[in-house]
Amino acid sequence: METPQTSYDEIPYDCSVFSYTHPSCLATWATLLGMAPPPVDRCRLLELGCGNGANLIPMAHDLPDSRFVGVDLSPRQIAMGQEIVDALRLPNIDLRAFSITDIDESFGQFDYIVCHGVYSWVPAAVQDKILSICKRNLAPNGVAYVSYNTYPGWHIRGMIREMMGFHVRQFADPKERVQQAKALLEFLLQAVGKAPTLYGGLLQVEADMLKEGGDTYLFHEHLEEENHPVYFYQFAERAADKGLQYLCEARPSLLASNLSPEVAKTLERVSVDLIHGEQYLDFVRNRTFRWTLLCHQDAPVKRPPSPEKVQAMYVTGLVKARNERPDLSPDVAEEFATPDDVRLSSKNPLLKAAFLTLFEVCPRSLPFEELWRRVRARLADAPATAAAADGKGRTQLADILLQSCLSNFVELHVRPPEFVLEPSDRPVASPLARFQAANGVDRVINRRHHAVELGDFDRLVLRHLDGTRDRAALLDVLVNLVAQDVFSIEQGAQPVTDLSQARRLLAEGLEPCLRRLARSAVLVG
Repeated sequence: METPQTSYDEIPYDCSVFSYTHPSCLATWATLLGMAPPPVDRCRLLELGCGNGANLIPMAHDLPDSRFVGVDLSPRQIAMGQEIVDALRLPNIDLRAFSITDIDESFGQFDYIVCHGVYSWVPAAVQDKILSICKRNLAPNGVAYVSYNTYPGWHIRGMIREMMGFHVRQFADPKERVQQAKALLEFLLQAVGKAPTLYGGLLQVEADMLKEGGDTYLFHEHLEEENHPVYFYQFAERAADKGLQYLCEARPSLLASNLSPEVAKTLERVSVDLIHGEQYLDFVRNRTFRWTLLCHQDAPVKRPPSPEKVQAMYVTGLVKARNERPDLSPDVAEEFATPDDVRLSSKNPLLKAAFLTLFEVCPRSLPFEELWRRVRARLADAPATAAAADGKGRTQLADILLQSCLSNFVELHVRPPEFVLEPSDRPVASPLARFQAANGVDRVINRRHHAVELGDFDRLVLRHLDGTRDRAALLDVLVNLVAQDVFSIEQGAQPVTDLSQARRLLAEGLEPCLRRLARSAVLVG
């Protein structure tokens, strides 16, 4: 079957990884809500609109006993992904240049179905087909993920998209359309001036967002013919018509857990059911995007999420204490912050001890039982000893971790990411990360399904971590690369040409480099 050319063939999308689409994430939320999803390490996953496979290939690489199928309408992007699949010799992934509308029962059933960044950008008939696939091709206890643009937030963004569309319709070349769209937005900012107006503020927010997203994001987000945001309740109704029910969001919203008591009480009073409550939350936060999980209508979902389920999971900390020596006593509030400076203050000794313990092993995950043991030991000499020692402490910790997960301060996993924090005598990096570093990629994919940006030296070392070299052999390779002018080092802003001096400097930098790579979750040995 010949697949038609698309705008994604003209300007391929800068595809990336999305940790919240990983089967481990989908299985975790399903488990918390009472389901028994298929095991992550032996699952079948279908991605609709997989692009060049950037999100799917790392999953296939890290889960060799699972099976992955990706379809995309762009032959160019599928070919790009297939080159990587062939280079890594991955037998468990199938990338197909294929239309979503042609998928039928012959594709088989999948434990997990992922459709990220597609639903809002296709016609109504294709949207309907996506939800049909999520019903017909989803295993009985499976989970489907669909992301989409939402109102009311997209009313504002849509206004700017429409102005760009009016301006660029006189230009045919896609690259020129992008440049003209940016020029229009810049002109509007200048015309409005720096006076603090609502309109000027909206334009500035959009301009900042588009700069961060890059040209391909602007083209495919704002200049495509198809872009159809919906209200959440409309999406939920469409899913229900297909025999699917709303499970939860793959990315919890911090705002939902930070509502004032008055607002929360009002929302509870006016919300006749879960769908209404979620819709009113979107009104409150002017939401523009959702990462929705769906399951079959008859799936045994139990709400609210169960703290009891947490006790069989693994926990990853996402926060650091603001105070270098936090006080664990129940009378002192300590502040914790995420990397993007979202803050939490608490006096709870269990919470403080848990966050400190998780930060010490970050980015590793700890089994709940191991975390509980370490928390009790940490509080043994603190005034909160009784709270940790009695039978309620364990249950209280599980509830704290669940609420922290719902607020994005910790992550919960049914299956922990596998990597090491201590480099071995002959360090081994993930083959995928080594491949990406060798091919000049600025950001490599780590074992937590995140893209991490590395410096030039770290990428150079990473390329050679195949487990065959000890420190001395690695140093020989690096010195040889300096001798061949493949890599250069400087001291005092001057290039180092003496190889003895270069060896000494490289030796000083090698171990810190290995530890940075370990902390980046790219080492497996």
